[in-house]
Amino acid sequence: MNREIHSYITIEAILSGSINCLLNGMVAALIYHKADYIPADITGFAVDQFIICMCIGILTALCTKASLKRAKLSETQTGGGSLPRFLSRLLRRAVLFGVLFGLVSFLAAFALTVSIFTLFSITEIPFGIYILQKCAFCGLLGAGATVLELYSGIHKP
Repeated sequence: MNREIHSYITIEAILSGSINCLLNGMVAALIYHKADYIPADITGFAVDQFIICMCIGILTALCTKASLKRAKLSETQTGGGSLPRFLSRLLRRAVLFGVLFGLVSFLAAFALTVSIFTLFSITEIPFGIYILQKCAFCGLLGAGATVLELYSGIHKP
């Protein structure tokens, strides 16, 4: 991969991560703005993480596919392994790619959340810590989704 494509992917990932971090942090702050502590029930976090993972996966897949077409980088790289070729074929159906990414990231994030909450017996989270956790999770998820989708989209199937 040449330097221009690498810098393109880096810039897109930073922008996506920043936007997801800010938007999801603001939405969480608006929802819980009067609460000092957020209850840490597993069901609430499962629903919240599922919605976030699916929305970020689908919206990022649609946006990165359009970005690759606009930059005329879609399916320009050869080589790679079988995984990039499979993901490149899957990205042709951006919504399906986003759903698959959302499900996999939800399962990983939910398993991590449940294990941490159970291990440390967490029943409630302070408001500021919750907002920081939400910003970090959504920023990293958005940046990761962008990098994976752009890397997949530049490879020929």
